[in-house]
Amino acid sequence: MNWWDGTREEIDEYFRQERAREDAMLAFWDEVGGRITKKALAAKFNLKPTRVGLLIRRREEAREREALHAKIERLEEGAHIAARAGTFTAIAERLWMTLGWLATELEKRRVG
Repeated sequence: MNWWDGTREEIDEYFRQERAREDAMLAFWDEVGGRITKKALAAKFNLKPTRVGLLIRRREEAREREALHAKIERLEEGAHIAARAGTFTAIAERLWMTLGWLATELEKRRVG
């Protein structure tokens, strides 16, 4: 395709088809679980091997980032639970001590 002679619609259509092939290639890559070479994928979907490698690497990095983000969220949630438990424990201890003091004071007044 000669970019200088093409209309804007033709150029947009070309890139839309390119993105569609890339999406189909990534879906196929997910389906086979990586049991195909990048060179074979490039030939099957009429893409360049370097582009296939880049797209697969980006997909794997995105999944790794999502997994790390989920792990960080779980750890932060656990920290919040631990912080609340510490706060609850401190409140319970103060309440227990206050009740003990109150019981002692009532006992002194009753006896006295």
